[in-house]
Amino acid sequence: MNFICRMATCTLVILSVSGCATSYDTQKSFWSFGKGFDITQIAEDSWQIGFVGNAQTDRALARKYMLRKAAELADGANYPYFVLSGEQNNKDTVASSGIGFKRDDWLYSLGNIENETSVIVEVTGLHDKTERGSRVYDTRYILNKIKFDS
Repeated sequence: MNFICRMATCTLVILSVSGCATSYDTQKSFWSFGKGFDITQIAEDSWQIGFVGNAQTDRALARKYMLRKAAELADGANYPYFVLSGEQNNKDTVASSGIGFKRDDWLYSLGNIENETSVIVEVTGLHDKTERGSRVYDTRYILNKIKFDS
């Protein structure tokens, strides 16, 4: 295999692993490679939301996704307000890979480090906006302000 063909192969591999941020409507599954939302109802008025995004999903976008999903859950259960607790927002290196080849005395290589952003939080719906020692979010306000194209 000649040098140009090898470089073209390496370029195609790099382009195939790059892409867009994990979309808002992605549900965590085998087919989404473990990316997307995972929601568990933990009480009549509470849910645990987990979200894992790919390397192009930064922490700020992941938190907006989580806020929107929390508002949708609260709205669906007729709670005009909600609070968040136990929020964790992480950016982790989960894999690295590389391609290398040697030609005479030269070593050519290309590498890739995979990162993913994850958010996990508990959401509790509220019927009224009471003082609770933590921030109380207005469900309708979040639904009107945070929107994503699907």
